[in-house]
Amino acid sequence: MKPKRLLVCLAAFLLLIVWTSPVAFAQAVAPEKSKSVNINTASMEDLVQLPRVGEKVAERIIEYRQKNGPFKTIEDLKAVNGIGDKIFDQIRHMITVK
Repeated sequence: MKPKRLLVCLAAFLLLIVWTSPVAFAQAVAPEKSKSVNINTASMEDLVQLPRVGEKVAERIIEYRQKNGPFKTIEDLKAVNGIGDKIFDQIRHMITVK
């Protein structure tokens, strides 16, 4: 194989790996679509599995429901400091209040 052709193949292979790795990673760490996180009963470990929800925000969610009672709708989650429209839109299909 000619060196130039080998370099092109190697570059294409590396681009394929770089392009697919984030997709595969996101699918591996994302909660299953069929399994929603109940924000009224979820533990910190469950909450931090949601995208862009770290330990601090998970603590605030738990504190909020302890002080205010259970969330009535998933939209009530936006009252928690650290959950804005952008984060809520990313996790709305992964959460429930059932």
